[in-house]
Amino acid sequence: MKEKLFWWREQYRWKKRFIKRVCFYSFLIWYIQALPSVLFNDSYSTVLVGKNGKLLGAHIAKDGQWRFPPSNKTPRKIALCLTTFEDKNFYYHPGVSAKGICRAFYQNVSRGKIVSGGSTITQQVIRLMRKNPPRTYSEKALEIILATRLELSYSKDEILNLYTANAPFGNNVVGIDAASWRYFGRAPESLSWAESATLAVLPNAPGLIYPGKNHQSLLKKRNRLLKMLYDDGEIEKLDYFLALEEPLPDKPLALPQEAPHLLQRCILRGQKGQLIRSTLNEEIQTMVNNETEQYALRMNELGIYNAAVLVTSVETGEVVAYKGNLNHTDDDHAFDVDCIQAARSTGSILKPLLYAKSLHAGIITPKQLLCDFPSRFGTFAPNNFNRQFSGALPANKALSKSLNIPMVFLLREYGQAKFHNDLKQFGFRHMNKQSSHYGLSLVLGGAEASMWEVNACYNSLAQHLNSPDNLKLHYLSQKSEEAPKQLLDKASVYATFEALIDVNRPDEENNWRAFESSQKIAWKTGTSFGFRDAWAVGVTPKYVVSVWVGNANGEGRPGLTGVKAAAPLLFSIFRNLEAPQKWFSKPLAEMTRTEICNESGQISNRYCEHTHFEYIPTSTLISKNCSYHQLVHLNQNETFRVNADCENSSSIKHKSWFILPPSMEKYYVQQNPNYHSVPPFDPKCTANRPESIMSFIYPKRQTKIYIPRELNGLRGKVIFEIAHTRRNSILYWHIDDEFVGSTSEIHQISVQPEKGPHKVTVVDEAGVLLSESFEVL
Repeated sequence: MKEKLFWWREQYRWKKRFIKRVCFYSFLIWYIQALPSVLFNDSYSTVLVGKNGKLLGAHIAKDGQWRFPPSNKTPRKIALCLTTFEDKNFYYHPGVSAKGICRAFYQNVSRGKIVSGGSTITQQVIRLMRKNPPRTYSEKALEIILATRLELSYSKDEILNLYTANAPFGNNVVGIDAASWRYFGRAPESLSWAESATLAVLPNAPGLIYPGKNHQSLLKKRNRLLKMLYDDGEIEKLDYFLALEEPLPDKPLALPQEAPHLLQRCILRGQKGQLIRSTLNEEIQTMVNNETEQYALRMNELGIYNAAVLVTSVETGEVVAYKGNLNHTDDDHAFDVDCIQAARSTGSILKPLLYAKSLHAGIITPKQLLCDFPSRFGTFAPNNFNRQFSGALPANKALSKSLNIPMVFLLREYGQAKFHNDLKQFGFRHMNKQSSHYGLSLVLGGAEASMWEVNACYNSLAQHLNSPDNLKLHYLSQKSEEAPKQLLDKASVYATFEALIDVNRPDEENNWRAFESSQKIAWKTGTSFGFRDAWAVGVTPKYVVSVWVGNANGEGRPGLTGVKAAAPLLFSIFRNLEAPQKWFSKPLAEMTRTEICNESGQISNRYCEHTHFEYIPTSTLISKNCSYHQLVHLNQNETFRVNADCENSSSIKHKSWFILPPSMEKYYVQQNPNYHSVPPFDPKCTANRPESIMSFIYPKRQTKIYIPRELNGLRGKVIFEIAHTRRNSILYWHIDDEFVGSTSEIHQISVQPEKGPHKVTVVDEAGVLLSESFEVL
């Protein structure tokens, strides 16, 4: 019996020990796993900061709270104020204060209700993590256990960071960062003792006391904390009395909105609820905002309501200022549209790229003459903005004056399909249609591009000259990727920028002088058809500035031109930017010193009498020699061109002559009075008659032409053809005195004349002219 009783006792003791061990290990396992891997999973505000960490803008969290993503460090003043007010022994206890719990228990029992919690900062982190459950003794016991567990997993500084990031600070403000900006308009690191103390007392009763509510109670709490800090020797006597005199904020402040469109772009690109560290320079961003908003007030009087500015660093490819639109809140003029990313008609802003590519391809030299007279290219009849014509002018002048007709001639020679492909490689993604869709209007604004694409392209060109590495345009602080390999040689880019330095625009004489600047700037403007978009882009070795002015809804306005509406803002911004110490270095390794004809701007031939030497891009050496200077044979009086058939060889004068085709000559002579037309052929010389040099194959005299419609319903074209004794001659075709094209070798041209009588005229390089009349039925 005794043995059986002993056996039962041993079994009971074993089971008791087993149950204790199971409970202990179960508690230990639970204790180890009691804390979730992520303590707080609340939604955060999206916060945009500049390169130096200054707040530029924020978007409220999904739950309607201003809760900034947590930072890794609590400022010293804030930490000292919080621990002094909330938990003096924070750095010494294991998460729980026995003294505090005993005091709270006594107060609660003596009053018959819970009036004090005796919580440490660690315990308050647990309560915040558990969304402030009802205060019960069981809840307090769980809070104590979890607080000790928190102390084992996190350092004191980390626990304090968790508290400052998630504690309520009154109204809908959560966390010390949001509170600092909402109440004082500054980062917590820059707060004074009085401001730090004000924030430190807010989590104690955030629903009752905060700036704008219970002012006197908040003031007493703040001053009591300042007294505690002074008594503890944490602040000096002078600092203490100065802190007492500081006023409290009256109400929460509006958060900065320095770059709202960039913030919205980051949100759309998946960065919602994050701390976004941008490359924006806070000072430059503020300057651009102020300049743009003030300038917009003047534009509003003209019915122009939107503007955008992008400033980028040539050295790093960083976006230093991003002004996507005006900072207005009404919906009348689409101020929410980010005009930096919106596709708009480019106007003339792409002309420098065509000029540079033509140099790179060896089609022209920098000062080679381009045609500038009334012309038609099929159904496309471009015109210059000023409705005037030079006949012919240097390519660099045509670019600086932004003339349309010379650039269309150049695009036709370069190849519109080739240029369209170049633009896509330059990064113009919005030009996603075939080149035939745009036609020759591509270089005049027939295609759309965003300011981002325009700025990225010009920044890449400047980087190509300035540094060995090209970096992609970027607005986030992480290291940028390398840009695609540059499509141009440095010499062609340099020559293009040199052409863009000339700001004298004859079509805008009353405006250009206002743009004189102490710094050298290569700049270009653009105006879209219908005066809907005004562009300006400027380049220095330090910055690229792009400006767009217009109406986001596409409504045009008289006077909405690049030089009048966009250029003034461009130069206003450049005046406030740091000027570079020197201009781009001349890339002599890619240039060759060559003899150039003064009149034609081409590489001189043996008949050029007036020449000079200059450095030109080596790539242009393959361009043809001067095609305008010819050796002509004259009679003694130099009144006729002759030959051996009608003049004695001893009487013939041989003379170099600068000869322009009649289409050019007609307008060129008006602006160049020193130009002398080449004498006509002597009628006695039968070999020089037009009929003996060239003849029409089609049309013949008084031909009646019927032009049928194509299968697609559109009106068709007719092909004219001529035969010339010198196959390599260039022939210039005109219909009714309007230039329609030129041919070489195969002298056929496709035209689409309107119904009625017309005259077709063909002139060769020597000035031989032949005309025929025809009628379209």
